[in-house]
Amino acid sequence: MNDVNSDDEIRQLILELMNQGLSTLEIYKKTCAILFYQHGIMPTPTRLYALVRKGSMSTPGKAIQEFLAQQKEKGRIELEIPEMPESLKTTFTEALKETWRIASQISSATAREQNEQHQRELNRFTQQIEQLDNKNQALESRIDEMAQILAEKDIHVSEMQKEIGEGKTKLSLESNRLAIATDQCEELKKQLDKARHDFIAESHRMSQEHEQGLARLKDHENRALMEIERERQAANKAIKDATNALKLREDELRQRDDKLLELASELEESRRDLSAAKTKLEMTTANLQTIRISYEEQTRINGQLKAQLEQLSAKQNITHPKNSRRKTMKQIHD
Repeated sequence: MNDVNSDDEIRQLILELMNQGLSTLEIYKKTCAILFYQHGIMPTPTRLYALVRKGSMSTPGKAIQEFLAQQKEKGRIELEIPEMPESLKTTFTEALKETWRIASQISSATAREQNEQHQRELNRFTQQIEQLDNKNQALESRIDEMAQILAEKDIHVSEMQKEIGEGKTKLSLESNRLAIATDQCEELKKQLDKARHDFIAESHRMSQEHEQGLARLKDHENRALMEIERERQAANKAIKDATNALKLREDELRQRDDKLLELASELEESRRDLSAAKTKLEMTTANLQTIRISYEEQTRINGQLKAQLEQLSAKQNITHPKNSRRKTMKQIHD
């Protein structure tokens, strides 16, 4: 299962916890259990908050502390066997604590180093078991010797009968204790074998994931190189296209400059023609002004002459009306 599907599954479980009405701290603690037991992931405050997104940032840290304390309490195994040697009890307890500590750190980056330390502890514990077996054999030999001594002392049979019964009872109790200790040793061996098998399986899985990750990284690297090559080719093509476009633009600008020069020449010639036409227009305007002044002067003179003629005609009408009228008409006609 990949990381995305794993996160989706974890978020679905967290949503179900929220629907149960649990407190924020309990939700975080149960999320720790889901990560640790179901996915082999050591919970961290950042990952917890990213999954739950509830409460303050201090809540995930507190939840992790309580979760680890609970796991430590679960991992504390006390051997309650009467009259069992304290050294053996301490050895068993420490071995079980060490086994739990190693199992809780399988998913950490130092799993290999912890496994080596666990192997050393296992060897030491095996040696202690062998020493215990030797002691048991020595004790059994001692019991046999005591039985022979008791058999040889027939004269003390009546007096020692009670002591022998008590000794048998003690021997029976010790045998039971030894049997219980032996069973516990076997159980511990099974637990250690299971832990070792689980660790080897987890190491194999992590190795496969590492190889798959390297393969994915190589694939990503190849795709990135191909993408870079495509980008480089595209960039070269763009540069080439831009160069060609720039060359075409320079040709267009050169042609436009030539055209502008031609237009400038034509404009200069038109400006000269316009200047000549303006000079001619100014001269024509001056001539028209002169003609208009002359026309106005002639009109004024004609008016004066007409007035004088009317005065003369009036005088002649008074002296010779008919002749004057005919002359006047003739003059007017002329």
